[in-house]
Amino acid sequence: MSNPNPLSGRARARWPLLAGIAALVIYAVFLGRNAAVVAGGADSSGYLNSARLLLEGRLQAPLRAPSELGPAASLDGMHFLPQGFFPSRERGLLNPTYPTGLPLHLAAAHAVLGARAGTFAILLGAAVASVALMYRAARDLGLDRPLATAGAITLAAFPVFLFTSIQPLSDTLATTWTLAALVAGLRAGRSPGWAAVAGGAFAMATLVRPTNLLLAPALLLLVGLSPRRLLAFAAGGLPGAAWLAWYNHALYGHPLASGYGNIGAAFALHHGVPTALHFARWLALLLPTLLLALPFAAVSRGEFRDRRLTALAVAFLAITVCYAFYEVSHEVWWCLRFILPAVPALILAGLLGVEALARGPGARWPRAFRPAAAAALALWAVAAAVHWAPRLAVFEMRRYEQAYAAGATAAAARFKPDALVVCSAFSGSLYYYTPFAVLRSDQIGAEDFKRHAQRLHAAGREIGAVLFESEEVEAFRRCPGNWTREARVGNVGLWRLAPP
Repeated sequence: MSNPNPLSGRARARWPLLAGIAALVIYAVFLGRNAAVVAGGADSSGYLNSARLLLEGRLQAPLRAPSELGPAASLDGMHFLPQGFFPSRERGLLNPTYPTGLPLHLAAAHAVLGARAGTFAILLGAAVASVALMYRAARDLGLDRPLATAGAITLAAFPVFLFTSIQPLSDTLATTWTLAALVAGLRAGRSPGWAAVAGGAFAMATLVRPTNLLLAPALLLLVGLSPRRLLAFAAGGLPGAAWLAWYNHALYGHPLASGYGNIGAAFALHHGVPTALHFARWLALLLPTLLLALPFAAVSRGEFRDRRLTALAVAFLAITVCYAFYEVSHEVWWCLRFILPAVPALILAGLLGVEALARGPGARWPRAFRPAAAAALALWAVAAAVHWAPRLAVFEMRRYEQAYAAGATAAAARFKPDALVVCSAFSGSLYYYTPFAVLRSDQIGAEDFKRHAQRLHAAGREIGAVLFESEEVEAFRRCPGNWTREARVGNVGLWRLAPP
C-alpha cells in the first residue's frame, strides 16, 4: 500500500536542516563534557584575566607586591609578574600580553551568563559556528550537500580543532571569524552588504589573532575590484581597526605595537624547512591525507582556476608560510593550532578537487562518485580522530587543567590572603583565583629572593609556594630556604617557608 501521507517538498527540504542542527547539538554536548573551563597556564589564565579587566572597565592590572618591599613602582616588575602579563611603562601596572579579541568575547559573555557559563558559551559557540560555517562555505562554492557535510565533519574531527575547542584558547575563535569572512567574501558579489560583513568579520579575526591580517589579499580577491564593494569592505572593518589601534596605543605606545614585544625576533629563515616538514607530516596524519593532494586536481580543470580557488590558496599559504618561520612552530603536534585558521581553506580546496574529479574520471558514476568520495573523506577524518586523539591525550586536557583550579583552591584555604606565593606556571591562575601576590621563581635570583624573604619574615608576612613537581628543584635553587611541604594535590605541592 502506498503512503497516504507522503512528505511534502517543504518537509523534505527541512529534514537536512533539522538533522544538521541535531548533529551540532550533539557535537556541542560532546565538547562540553570534555571542556576545561579553567584559568590554567599562561594562555588560558592570560585570556581570562584580560577578560575580567575589560568587564571591570580597566585595561591594566595592578602589580601585586607586599608593601614591606617598598612601593610597587620601585620594584622589578618581572619578579611579581603573572603569566599572561607584561610590566607596563607605568610602573606598578601590568599590561595583558595577549590580543584583545578573545577577551572581548569572554567579557561580553561573562556579563550576561557569568564567568563559567560565559566561557563555556564562547568555547562551544565558536566550535559549533566554525563547523556550520565550514558547511556553508562549501555550499557557497557550489559543492553538493554530501561534500559540504564531509568538509564540516573533517574540520569537526580534526584533533587540533578539538584540542583548541575545549579550553580557553584563541585558535578556534580565530578560525570561526576567518570562515565567516570567507563566507561573506564568497557572497560579496551579491551586494555591497556582504562585502561589509566580510570586512567586519576580517576585523574580528584580526582582533582575535593579529596574523589573520595576512588574509587580506585572499578576501580582496573574493570581494573584487568594485569600488562600492571595496568601500563597504573597508567600512565594515573600520570599527575593529579603530579599537585595535586605540587599544595598542593606550597599552603599548603605538597603534601597531602589541603585548608580545619584539615578536619579530622569534622569526628566522632557518626555521622554515623543519617547520614545513613538521606541518606536512602532522596534517597528513591528522587529516585525510588525500586532502593535501586534492587541491591540485582542482587546478587541473580550467573551470576551477578562478579567483575562488586562488583566494583559498592565498589564505592557506599566507598564514602557513608565516608560521613556518616561527621559532616554536615545529616543537609539538599541537603547534598546528597556529595555522588552524588556514586549515579550512585547505579542506575547501580539497573538496573542489573532489568536484573536479567528479566532472572528470568520476563522471562515469554521476550519481555515486560524490557521495562515495564524501563518505570516504568523512570516515577517514573520524578514523584519524579516533586513532590519534587518545594517543595525543587530546581529551586529557580537562584533567591537566583542573590541577590549576585545585591547586589555587588548596592554596586559598591554607595561606593567608596577604601571603606572598612563590610559583611559576601557577602565577596566572593564582592571580585570577586568589588575592595573593605572586613571586615568579623562574624570574628571580637567589640573592634577590633572600633579601625579599628577610624583609617579609621580619614583618611577619607569610611566604608560601605552589609548584608542580617538575618545577620544585629549580624553584628552590632560585628561592632557597627552609621549605616544608604543607600538602600535595595530585602533582602539585603546597609549601611554606619557615623564618630563619
